[in-house]
Amino acid sequence: MKSKVGIITLIIILILLVVSLTTFLYIYLTDQFGFTSIIGSFGKGSHSQDIVFDKIYEEDIKKINIISVAGDIDFKESTDENIRVIVYGEDNENLEVEVKNENELIIDYSKEKRHYLGKIYIKDIIIYIPKKYSNQIDIEAKFGDINIIDLENATISINEDCGDVSLGKVKNIKINNSYGDIKVDTILNKVEMENSCGNIKIVEVQIKENSNIESSLGDIKIENTNDIYIDAKTDLGDLDINENNRHSDIILKIKNSCGDIKINH
Repeated sequence: MKSKVGIITLIIILILLVVSLTTFLYIYLTDQFGFTSIIGSFGKGSHSQDIVFDKIYEEDIKKINIISVAGDIDFKESTDENIRVIVYGEDNENLEVEVKNENELIIDYSKEKRHYLGKIYIKDIIIYIPKKYSNQIDIEAKFGDINIIDLENATISINEDCGDVSLGKVKNIKINNSYGDIKVDTILNKVEMENSCGNIKIVEVQIKENSNIESSLGDIKIENTNDIYIDAKTDLGDLDINENNRHSDIILKIKNSCGDIKINH
């Protein structure tokens, strides 16, 4: 009994620490409630309203690679067959955008521009892309939300430290997120997902290959799946699965350290 109470107490302490850290990072980077003016001597973060880069790419882009330090990354539907990149920031001094290596579009805004005492400028990236895009998208981000439209033919890889991730319909998805919620509309082929702290919600899973979802702290909810075997386990939380076919050749493994798992409800 004492051991169980000790474990629960430790989990509560860890939750409080994670929530405090996440709240501080969010307030600091978005300047909510004028918090950064209070600690102005330690720096300030705010979203830039100035466009520092705007270009349309008419060539066939085989891969998109985005590296960002602080700022939102939004993929929106293009009105034509081209890809358009718009970047917000203070200036384009530390921005690198180029096409190389067999039509790979690289957007690198990873270099920090800091004033004295560590002032941070938050730089947002918007990509207008055709919904039929069927190639690879790689995103590496430290702070900021990531939003992606339906790209049901694309393969997407996301590695993020802090921020929410929201996707529409996608063919293949690989996500590694430390702090933030993950929401996906539909996964059509394969998913590899790992979230340290935050909820995972998927509307529909229609996978054709073995897949994995893992969470350390947060609930996992999948509203609908195809006829697959769901091998799920949670160390601390409720497990509720309907329509689970243990004879299926396709396996979705789900592991949760602390949080509920709810599937096909």
